[in-house]
Amino acid sequence: MLLCPEKYSLYNSFMEILGELSEEAKGYDIKSKISVRSLRINAQIYRLPFRARNFLERHMLVKINNILLAEIRKYRPDLVLVYNSEFLIPETCIEIKKEARLVFFMGDSPFYTPLNNYYLACLTHADLILSPDSFWCEQLNTMGINKTAFFAPGIDISSYHILSGSRAKNCEDERDVLYTGTCYADSWGYKKASLMNQFTRFNFRLYGNAMWKRWFRFFPKLEKNFFESGYIPTERLNLMFNKAKLIPVDGNPGILNGYHLRLFEALGAGALPLVEHRKDLEGVMLKECKAKLPQIKDYGKAGDLAGYFLKNEEERKELVVELTKFITSRYNAKSNSEMLLEALK
Repeated sequence: MLLCPEKYSLYNSFMEILGELSEEAKGYDIKSKISVRSLRINAQIYRLPFRARNFLERHMLVKINNILLAEIRKYRPDLVLVYNSEFLIPETCIEIKKEARLVFFMGDSPFYTPLNNYYLACLTHADLILSPDSFWCEQLNTMGINKTAFFAPGIDISSYHILSGSRAKNCEDERDVLYTGTCYADSWGYKKASLMNQFTRFNFRLYGNAMWKRWFRFFPKLEKNFFESGYIPTERLNLMFNKAKLIPVDGNPGILNGYHLRLFEALGAGALPLVEHRKDLEGVMLKECKAKLPQIKDYGKAGDLAGYFLKNEEERKELVVELTKFITSRYNAKSNSEMLLEALK
């Protein structure tokens, strides 16, 4: 059983991996069972004093975990794979482990990203923790939580793929450089805006939430390239990426050595990702890949890197093909399912 939001392309990747292990693989999205009002309340309770916040959060989590446990007991899986923590509390993890192996994939850092306050405590009950960042593994190992493994889910080709000419509708404009993503009110937001500002001299479009506007006084050129949007469905995002040449992939400050999933999404749609430098990219993940992934090691040179590939279109296309070929051969459902079994011994 997979516990993961269905709207993420990662849901499809993991369902395909679990499908290699068993003909009886089931996905479950607990968020679809929770009212929008409850989710909004839960997102805002962090603004309250600790005692009030703790009481309300615990009340909601117990309610959600009762739903999760009922579904798990009904299905009786041998293995439960969880994206982040999916609202789990340690007591539920203990119950799950009475009947099944418990595996987590850390989409976000349990140390640097504000999520479920029980996230780290839940990881202590894992049979295996899959991580997109080697440093997160080191941090957990230092704590004595040493059932960790570096993991890359690969490209979800059911969501991100190259569209034929007839299917690539003209409802999206072609962009040389395209970025879609949320901005923040703190220094994370300034960092994002600083990188995106490097692409304003190109045919560039920035899609995101209203928080981007906070940084326009520091980076005024961003404003004319900005288009305010909410969540963009995967189907449309794939089309947008198909109509773009370059996709900047910034390094979330919580990702210390690892990769961002946007790297896989861009390649799947035929666009070249320009990725903020992280050690795992040229180390554990792409060490044996002959094609070199373009990495941004200096924000001040990011524009020049983009300009080079926009002037050398054939090289850009060939690089996309080679990188995609390596990733799909190394990180596919079959190889990842074998890795999962080996790690679980």
